[in-house]
Amino acid sequence: MGALIATWILVGWCGTGWPRRFPWPPPPPPEPWLTKAISLVGGVVGGYAYTYLWPMSQTITGVEVAASAVGAFIGAVVLGDLYALARGSMKAG
Repeated sequence: MGALIATWILVGWCGTGWPRRFPWPPPPPPEPWLTKAISLVGGVVGGYAYTYLWPMSQTITGVEVAASAVGAFIGAVVLGDLYALARGSMKAG
């Protein structure tokens, strides 16, 4: 289970992509480490939520890890975007 959580953390770190807005290239966020930390938490929460909704078998296969990594990526992006909206750097809608 520890390796699975480490995978979710890695996916959460990679899930902090550039904001989906213009100008191109976008300016860097004012607190890049806080944004990364929030996305790490989102990755772990998203991966855990995926495995809670679709439980894995006793022996975890690579396909199940990859599927839970998708949940971790979605969790990281959503939580990172919510933080950006709360900070006011992205416009809603």
